[in-house]
Amino acid sequence: MDLKIQEINMLNDAMFKSIIRSEEARPLVNKFLHFLTNIEMEKLEEAIFMGGEIPKKNLKEKGKISDVLIKVENCQIILEVNQYDTRDIFDKNASYAFALSTVSNRINEKRKKVILINFDAFNRFKTNTPILVFQPRDKEGHIETELYLSYHILLENIPNTSYNIPKEIEIFLDFFKRYESIEELKGKYKKKGEFQNMVKKVEELTSDEEFVLYYDLEEKHKQEKESAYELGVERGLEQGVEQGSKQNSIEIAKKLKELDIPIDKIIASTGLSEEEIQGLK
Repeated sequence: MDLKIQEINMLNDAMFKSIIRSEEARPLVNKFLHFLTNIEMEKLEEAIFMGGEIPKKNLKEKGKISDVLIKVENCQIILEVNQYDTRDIFDKNASYAFALSTVSNRINEKRKKVILINFDAFNRFKTNTPILVFQPRDKEGHIETELYLSYHILLENIPNTSYNIPKEIEIFLDFFKRYESIEELKGKYKKKGEFQNMVKKVEELTSDEEFVLYYDLEEKHKQEKESAYELGVERGLEQGVEQGSKQNSIEIAKKLKELDIPIDKIIASTGLSEEEIQGLK
């Protein structure tokens, strides 16, 4: 059995989460976050990078899992990678941010700003701008609150010399693409020393049995969604994608159970409840 990943999709959920949360990528991720949000580097260096489980508002609410959650002093940052322009993808991501804000502000602690950063593999906004920022405003343009901010990184517009983005940040964002092989990735960043640790991390992941399993299941689910779009199915498409996502999580959980992965890690990876995972055969 060949457990090595050949074609590398950096926007695969498993790959994106693993790289962004890795120690190898941390210096460049921090530089990107500092550039985008103006949060001091000292605070970012003390930030906690974790799985993106969003607290529930009530016991009946369905669990929410974001791609990456970063806790910084007086601020929480959600990173989401969006490969497909499904009808409600941005609404879902915003709901994660608002859920996080609501729970944080409901308990007895200082109110924290929530920043949502979307990495979009499509250009719904039909613009040449590489980075868009949104904030709640009224009809006259007054900002309603400083406690929520949303960014969209339009990856197809990176790099873009027409905008004042530091070269290192452009190279970092351009990293998140598809490569035919690890050799192509290594060749592209051969002379970019600051990215070598990230490339080595990708190479390490492509041969890790547990990771390859998760990665392959995510890619299979991606292909199923692509097929649905190619068929042009409008009626019931969103429902079908949601059901497919649930089934994909179940398949991942089954495989991770076979590898004796701790149940808390399976919950964080799939969004399934402990009862659902325990009941899998």
